[in-house]
Amino acid sequence: SAAVFQDFSARLPLKTDHALRPVWVVPDGRIFLETFSPVYKQAYDFLVAIAEPVSRPELMHEYRITPYALYAAVSVGLDAENIIAVLSRLCKTKLPPEVPAMIRACTTTYGKAKIVLQKGKYYVQTEDEAVLLALTKDEIIAKARAPQGDDGKAPKA
Repeated sequence: SAAVFQDFSARLPLKTDHALRPVWVVPDGRIFLETFSPVYKQAYDFLVAIAEPVSRPELMHEYRITPYALYAAVSVGLDAENIIAVLSRLCKTKLPPEVPAMIRACTTTYGKAKIVLQKGKYYVQTEDEAVLLALTKDEIIAKARAPQGDDGKAPKA
């Protein structure tokens, strides 16, 4: 298959200090890391936490931001705004608007509900009212919902 080349120079102009920054981020969530940068190690550690490696030849590594990679990042304590801020600091250009939107969309509900096992029964727990409302709109979940006490919480088993 023929290679496809895309020119992002008009859409993503370089920052004035671009030579000091090791990362290129393109609208589809691909990230390119210059391995010869003085801050390569720090950038590498961050990218491994938020993205999946695609290709890692000697001078330029490619990563891809995916929902699964972002879920993993949130599970170790990173949040969307922190991910966006660090990525923006590392990036040679302003981040394409699609990338922060994707990061926020993929991380907004992560960790808001959990499945717990109590006395041989599984329960979905959440402290977030909006998540509870969204879950109870699902017909199957609504039918399986535990009886509520006067305080709105499931009774202790």
